[in-house]
Amino acid sequence: MLSAIRLMPPLAATLAPLGDDPIAGLEALRSIGFRAVQLSATQPGMRPRELDASARRDLLGRLRRLEMRCAGVDLWIPPEHFGSPSHADRALDALRQTISLAADLGRVTVSTALPERTDANAQILGDVRVVISSTAAHAGVELADHGSDAVTGAWEGTNEDPIGVGIDPAMLLSLGRDPVASVGRCGQRLRAARVVDMLQSGMRAPPGEANGARLQLGEYVLALAGAGFQRSPVADARNWTQPRAGLERVRSLWPEEHGS
Repeated sequence: MLSAIRLMPPLAATLAPLGDDPIAGLEALRSIGFRAVQLSATQPGMRPRELDASARRDLLGRLRRLEMRCAGVDLWIPPEHFGSPSHADRALDALRQTISLAADLGRVTVSTALPERTDANAQILGDVRVVISSTAAHAGVELADHGSDAVTGAWEGTNEDPIGVGIDPAMLLSLGRDPVASVGRCGQRLRAARVVDMLQSGMRAPPGEANGARLQLGEYVLALAGAGFQRSPVADARNWTQPRAGLERVRSLWPEEHGS
């Protein structure tokens, strides 16, 4: 696993689970040893509408002073909103704002989840994908779709499509899918990869828990390296019982990062 880790950019971590103060969260991540951060467009203080051009420059400056970089931006809203006539416009507006923020932070990848395609939402979801692809391409930003259709192959895009696939091992395990095999299937369409386990209890947790762990982390990392994945994997502490302690443990599993 260590040789595979050396081939990838530094591990990133989600900021929002560390609390409401994003600046304190950034400093905490840096103290743990993280050099990349995954922001959330729904976290107070990090919402796109709260960050004007000056605030975005200030954020980039703070990251530079901490010797960190932004790995990507999350937008977690109910996936079904993108396929609902009463919610799609608002969901698209939120995604447009997030794409704009991601562009200003270095054209980083936006992670979101689009809904499962059904007969009822097929038309509107198709239109939404066209709008998203056009908006992302114009901004020079890629999207990672963490929805079930993307990761299971029910929706097949192309390698050139701005909308690619985001792998969340916990979500895949909850669907009875193998994260390692899923990485291989996605190939060059893989745009984001999470580092998170789904315990036998059904709880999301950091890899390596003593009881109930399911993710074979070594095999997963090797699969990412074998697929030529060149983005920072994201230690995703959403819904962990002890986010900081979990991130500290995951960071300890990356002792030989590329560029260290």
